[in-house]
Amino acid sequence: MSDLRRIAGMSIARGYGVLLSMATLFVSARLLGPAGRGEFAAALAWASLFATLFNLSLGQALQHRLQSAVVKPGLAEQLGTLGGLAALLSALALAAAAVLYAASGGALFKGLTAGLMALALAAVPLLVWEQYASNILAASAQTGLLNRAQYGGRTVGFVAFFLLVMYWQWGVPGALAAQLVGQMLVAALVAWPLWRLAGGRVRWMRADVAPLLRSGALIHLTTVSAFLLDQVSILLINNYLGKQDVGYYQLAQQMVGLLLIVPQSALMVIYGGLAGAGPDAFWPQQRRLARRVLAGLALVSAVAWLLAPFMIGLVAGAAFAPSADMFRALLPTVLGISLALLMTPQWISRGLLKLNTALTIATSVAVVVCSALAIPRYGVDGAIYVRLGVYAVWVPLAQLFFWHWCNQRARAAAGGKNLKEE
Repeated sequence: MSDLRRIAGMSIARGYGVLLSMATLFVSARLLGPAGRGEFAAALAWASLFATLFNLSLGQALQHRLQSAVVKPGLAEQLGTLGGLAALLSALALAAAAVLYAASGGALFKGLTAGLMALALAAVPLLVWEQYASNILAASAQTGLLNRAQYGGRTVGFVAFFLLVMYWQWGVPGALAAQLVGQMLVAALVAWPLWRLAGGRVRWMRADVAPLLRSGALIHLTTVSAFLLDQVSILLINNYLGKQDVGYYQLAQQMVGLLLIVPQSALMVIYGGLAGAGPDAFWPQQRRLARRVLAGLALVSAVAWLLAPFMIGLVAGAAFAPSADMFRALLPTVLGISLALLMTPQWISRGLLKLNTALTIATSVAVVVCSALAIPRYGVDGAIYVRLGVYAVWVPLAQLFFWHWCNQRARAAAGGKNLKEE
């Protein structure tokens, strides 16, 4: 199967999951009411936060390990080591959540009951495992398994949501239980085929643990910085402007996020290619793929700009009309973010983790400072100006410099042969 077909398959699978999530939120707003929907969304957000903070980016660290290790871990070793670490880190995440809940008497979680938090946090080990498994599948060029798991799990979760919330009227607990059922099925549909591909065995590789944790710690600083980077503008808008502006801006940002499904899918395909070849050997193929993805995104972004008012009205209604102009203003960031995503495997496979982390942290600090100054003065436009400066100017320039450097390194590795730009 060609790389573009694999990217299309993963993008459709991811898009299908996103559409079902949006449909779930759309229906939950009507079945659960504003308060119930707020509890549901907040509980899911806490589960996502704990999973993100405690997975230590070990899935991405595996990609670096496969490039740097003299003896590369096989599939059984990958499953055993990452599976064991997933169980350990998930236990730490759940313990931390329990301590925070007990110490604050639940106040930190803004009124969410212990039962609701328990249902939401039960998905944390599954979310951690999915992050690891997606990278194992990418390294094994088995992304089709993840696509099928996404289709099956998300569909069953959506059906369970209707049964538990609409038919049996279990309210917010039913909605969270439905999400958990879907996530469990995704995990099972990934784990079983991987176990069979590994010959029905797993193996804990103690020697791989320390290198994975070292690489993961550096990568995780970038992951957490990027995670917080997307939240800073929303928090500052909420602080200085109010909830209505937050709603407009967040919807525009979510619509931009939909366009990033394609480069996120391409990322998994690139990781798979790098697992079978070094960064210099794979660079010409990655470069071709990146150029095609970026060209396609430029075309899609132009169409999205034209259709923005219609799309926003269709998704959210006339009340969110201001989001259309915000979405249009943020569209130039799509190519910059996509380029950064597509270049991430080269940063990791070449071992440039400290440099990449330093650049990300420096960018995050600049965004926080500039946003804190711009938003009180210029409102939502201030948040948009800062985001444009970062993702439409600074990030593309830095990544294009790295692109040129990769060209030079690949040319030198090929014995000085001219590597044509396709």
